[in-house]
Amino acid sequence: MRPIAAVTSAWRRSLQFRTVASTVLVTVLVVGVAEFVLVQRISTGLMESEQRSALTEVASGRSIARASGGPDLPELVREAVLGDLISELEERAGRPAAYVVALRVRSDPDAVSPPDEPTSVVIDASVPPELDGAGRGANGVTWAFGPIEYRDGRVEPGLIVAAPVTIQGFGEYELLYLFPLTDVTKAIGLVRSAAIVTGVVLVLALGALAWWYSRRLVRPVRMASRAASTLAEGDLSSRLEVTGEDDMARLAASFNIMADSLVDQIGRLEGLSAMQQRFVADVSHELRTPLTTIRMAADLLSDQLSDVGSSPATLRAAELLVSEVDRFERLLGDLLEVSVFDAGAAVLELEEVDLVTLVTEVAESAQRLAPDVRISVAVRGGGPCLAVCDPRRVTRIVRNLVVNAIEYGGGLPVVIDVVEDDGGARVVVSDQGSGIRPEDLPHVFDRFWRADPSRARTLGGTGLGLAISREDARLHGGDLTVSSEPGAGTRFTLRLPIAPDDAAEL
Repeated sequence: MRPIAAVTSAWRRSLQFRTVASTVLVTVLVVGVAEFVLVQRISTGLMESEQRSALTEVASGRSIARASGGPDLPELVREAVLGDLISELEERAGRPAAYVVALRVRSDPDAVSPPDEPTSVVIDASVPPELDGAGRGANGVTWAFGPIEYRDGRVEPGLIVAAPVTIQGFGEYELLYLFPLTDVTKAIGLVRSAAIVTGVVLVLALGALAWWYSRRLVRPVRMASRAASTLAEGDLSSRLEVTGEDDMARLAASFNIMADSLVDQIGRLEGLSAMQQRFVADVSHELRTPLTTIRMAADLLSDQLSDVGSSPATLRAAELLVSEVDRFERLLGDLLEVSVFDAGAAVLELEEVDLVTLVTEVAESAQRLAPDVRISVAVRGGGPCLAVCDPRRVTRIVRNLVVNAIEYGGGLPVVIDVVEDDGGARVVVSDQGSGIRPEDLPHVFDRFWRADPSRARTLGGTGLGLAISREDARLHGGDLTVSSEPGAGTRFTLRLPIAPDDAAEL
């Protein structure tokens, strides 16, 4: 089965192999049919020519036999005449003899028996049964192809012809001619061998030509494939050599134009990305100073209003101001983090940490941030779960998941499981809330997406937390996934390798 699988794989994957194999198969079919027809025509022609020559010779011998008799000849004379007749007919065969002649009495009791002349052929064994008594009751000549057996044990293919003849004064006889066809058979064999050799040479020649030409045709395509792979790997200097003016040359020129255009577009995009990153950094820098001033003013205003015993509405306004300043500061930080991911500049600061301890601290911190929300957060782990990771990023991931579970859990308990799993670790955050609709699941990690836009945030989210969390997880070589059913709660699963590839930097 392996050779079949290898051929099937080569047929599916290699255009050159398909071209060569198809050419060889079609050539074998066409050459085989042509050779078969040619050999059959030549064989038939040679046999028919030999048959016509044999019938002509038999007709001449038959005429000689008819003219050799006479009436009222003595018995001894008639026997001598028959012997001379046979000798004369055999002399016409030449040396070496081209055929053997025999004379047999037909069912005529008064016919003179021919002499028993020695012959090299076993007549009775060589004459086919269908020729025994050939021409009985008719003047026609019959013949058949069959083996001729010799007294020395040789057997040759031959043509046996039987002709009825009446010799005046002698009786009715059967004139037999046995023509060996060894030379004709050898000629047919030579023609067949020559046809086979010619066919094999032709198939091999066409196969080699198809391989050479398909290689020339496929080579530019393969070079284009390698160049495209090199471009995909980041080597933007890869180009194809343009030779000639044919279709392949135009393909190479088009590829080079595409590569140049791609390089230009990537350059523009990199410039835009750098410009965007500088813009975000500049905006962040410019916003932080007034934001710090606003925060200080809001904190001072809130403290003074509390001291002078302002009205509840004024105090609420001050609280909202401080809360929104905090939210704005977090949003600014998240935007900066997103810009770092978009620019591909995010890096890990790896440490060996116990995920159980880290998750426990995050859960307690999240509960302290929402004192008005009475929800229990339980952390379940079978013991220390050590992993090499960036604790700041993992903490941010778990905090986002726990805060979302508290906010959308419907006031029911939240469970966090920390387990080791096949060379990695899993942190599973489960709530028992209303769940997420199936059509909304693909959008959970989209930026600024909310399942229920009309619902107010109780813990001050920015809409970027889950998007940043997934980027953090993938930066570690892991992933963040979600599963949910309406009415059955939601489960977020964070998968982290025990030691990501970047651990070598420690």
